[in-house]
Amino acid sequence: MKKTQITIKNYRCFDDAHPARIEIDNGIISFTGPNNSGKSSLLKMFREFRNIWQELSTPALIVLFAASKRISFSTEFINDPLEIFSDSNSRAISIEFEIETNESDNLNLDPPHLFSNKLRISAERNQPSIWKLELFSKTKGLLSLDENRMQQAGDILLITIGGNIHQVFTEELASIFSSLHKSLYIGPFRNAINVGATNYYDIQIGEGFINTWNSWKTGHIKFQNLAISKITEDIRHIFGFNSLEITASTQLKTLQININNKSYKLTEVGSGLAQFIVVFGSALINDPDIILIDEPELNLHPSLQIDFTTTLAKYAREATLMATHSIGLARSVSEHIYSFQRSNNHVLVSPFEKTFGYSEFLGEMSFSSYREMGFDKLLLVEGTTDVKTIQQFLRKQNKDHRIVVLPLGGDSLSTGNAEHELAELKRLSTNIAVLVDSEKTIQNGAPAKKRQDFFEVCIKLGFKVHMTERRATENYLTDAAVKEVIGDKYRALNTFERLEDAPLGWKKAENWRIANSMSWEDIAETDVGKFIESL
Repeated sequence: MKKTQITIKNYRCFDDAHPARIEIDNGIISFTGPNNSGKSSLLKMFREFRNIWQELSTPALIVLFAASKRISFSTEFINDPLEIFSDSNSRAISIEFEIETNESDNLNLDPPHLFSNKLRISAERNQPSIWKLELFSKTKGLLSLDENRMQQAGDILLITIGGNIHQVFTEELASIFSSLHKSLYIGPFRNAINVGATNYYDIQIGEGFINTWNSWKTGHIKFQNLAISKITEDIRHIFGFNSLEITASTQLKTLQININNKSYKLTEVGSGLAQFIVVFGSALINDPDIILIDEPELNLHPSLQIDFTTTLAKYAREATLMATHSIGLARSVSEHIYSFQRSNNHVLVSPFEKTFGYSEFLGEMSFSSYREMGFDKLLLVEGTTDVKTIQQFLRKQNKDHRIVVLPLGGDSLSTGNAEHELAELKRLSTNIAVLVDSEKTIQNGAPAKKRQDFFEVCIKLGFKVHMTERRATENYLTDAAVKEVIGDKYRALNTFERLEDAPLGWKKAENWRIANSMSWEDIAETDVGKFIESL
């Protein structure tokens, strides 16, 4: 998925004087804030407009709608169409999508090519089902689509500008809407205990879910059999069970849970475990591009929240968007965080400020309760992508529930100028380890100066610190795992190769997925594997 900025105006609590602007990209994006701050409303918007995303999910339809200028769309799951409009004014709803791209419009071809990188849809309050569509080009701005200068040619829009005919392409915009349409919304208060075959938002619950689980587990399709086994193994490890088996009862009325050779009905286990089963199962069965989840921390102890969120994100092909009250959880797992604050009668949405009050942060994550549960070490790594990657390696050593992994924020703290901030951590724990990228460029070469300075500060503070022998964390990912997760045309990085310099690179947000596909043997004999084993 290409990074896309979305601007929402006059939808519910987001008026046009204080629009919501967010970027979606591969990885986990968090909305965090107090109750009634709008984060759940924004998350629901992606589901409520699913019909619109479907209509815009192919280039030909975008071209068709651009030609007609106004199209009839209906929103899903809303009884009153005026409900979605802002109460603070009577102006139109406007939603704008702008793709980040390095490609400029190629005006040297004949006819010149224009790539539409921005699209805006809007609707007036007096005609809530009639939407206007506008297209923009990176070099030409708003494209004036009047009948005298425009014609449709399949998936391509032909438009006359300055006497010249241009071809307008909309494939990349269409791919964003295709991903939004293929989303799975998971609401709060989720469980699988309800009787009857029904749905709770997008997830199947009750007997309907139990029948589907049974079909996937015992049917003739091997992929489905293996997928259920993978979910069961994920849950077994997260909860620390020696053995786990999940089967449908004879009457298909409930699930039978066998934990460590003791049998339980689904109603006899906690809501946390039930939530894992129904949510992971629904995500696997639906195979979504994007997962939307409200309050992933519900019913879960802090020691399980990170595991639940990162494991769930594995089942999204591209991105996971979550609304959460837990700043600590958001900072531990997210590539992007947006804070939601209500001020007077409007809501302010802004990127989360990157401050590093680690004492407060660990307080939010209930570090004392982690220690009561058996967590005995704090491991600092560079960034959020490293948190999730190292967690996969810790899991393979059964250490992920003993070691709290936290990000340093890239270059913000992993330099030689942050001794005071790092020293604060000693008030919280005396058992601190640090893993940092060396950024070496050649064998036996010197690490980057800022990394060497940081290393010396950590030694001075008494931390157990290790600097990678290879350039960075992603240089330890194996070729087989890269190909399995990203595709056969990709390859592993060389020992000192920068990801940005690879002929076919990937986004760092994919690192943890690749690490998840590796075995412990793949990492055990490396310096990072030996460091993890020593913790």
